[in-house]
Amino acid sequence: MGEAKSGPEGGEDRGKVEEFTMTLKVRNGETGEIRTSGPEEAETWDWRNPEIWRVISGWQVTSYNQLVFILHEKAKKGIREVELLEIPRFMMLSGG
Repeated sequence: MGEAKSGPEGGEDRGKVEEFTMTLKVRNGETGEIRTSGPEEAETWDWRNPEIWRVISGWQVTSYNQLVFILHEKAKKGIREVELLEIPRFMMLSGG
């Protein structure tokens, strides 16, 4: 479990910062292995590597800020656990 701070992107409450608790289940697309992570660990991931795709609910996540925004939106709906698929780009493009 981890905590993150988020302000809505593009929303009317731009100055508002909320804290929420979220668990990330990171599924390795090659092995199917699942590990539990928190948003604070995700901040250390190499977000500039185009060879690794990260996907939540069919949406590609391309930055830490985008991840926090998605987690924030899920937290507002009462969701406290999210699965993130981490998969090499070639597997997604070849049909995985």
